[in-house]
Amino acid sequence: MGFIRKLLLAGVAGVSMAVVATASAQQPSPVADSSFVLPDGERVLELSVVVPAPIDAVWALFTTTDGWTSWAAPVGRVDARVGGVIESSYDPAVALGSSKTIRNEIIALVPRRLLVIRNVQAPPNAAFDVPTFQRLQTALWFESVEGGNTRVTLVNAGYRDGAAYDGVYRHFLAGNRWTLEQLVRRFITGPVDWAKMLAPPKREAKPVAEPASTK
Repeated sequence: MGFIRKLLLAGVAGVSMAVVATASAQQPSPVADSSFVLPDGERVLELSVVVPAPIDAVWALFTTTDGWTSWAAPVGRVDARVGGVIESSYDPAVALGSSKTIRNEIIALVPRRLLVIRNVQAPPNAAFDVPTFQRLQTALWFESVEGGNTRVTLVNAGYRDGAAYDGVYRHFLAGNRWTLEQLVRRFITGPVDWAKMLAPPKREAKPVAEPASTK
């Protein structure tokens, strides 16, 4: 599966906020899954990860345009205020402001502590039921932990019974896990080189067959 295809399938709240891709099977995931079910049957998708960076640096990756586009999407714009929007595209050819971007409205924001978003626009042909997803909201909690690190907890609540909810849950269980893994990788390997990452794979030249012998 190509990288763009993975990105278009994944998504944190679209949090990336947009995107379902699976993490590499070669290494164990650093993401913890503490999802649970409430007494009334509502399912809550809860994932967390410890990021090797201080809270200010992690917060900036979610709330500034330069931070966001350094790891989450090659095209993006962040208006970090209540009522503001995080807009993204995983396709470099898509312009901001178009109907093909992912738009997540910021519902609540407590600096360096909490970011709550709700999807208001998904790209065409999304791999999940968009109206069902847009009934949900996603909260991101930021917490300083030992060693100067930061725990990020993603909580996606409101899942009920039904095939549409099941499909959205499966999609974002994988997509949000992958996004948190990318967040950790951002501080280990540095900003994403999108031009290199999105470049089509090089094809190996086929050896030229030697002409048949005339002897």
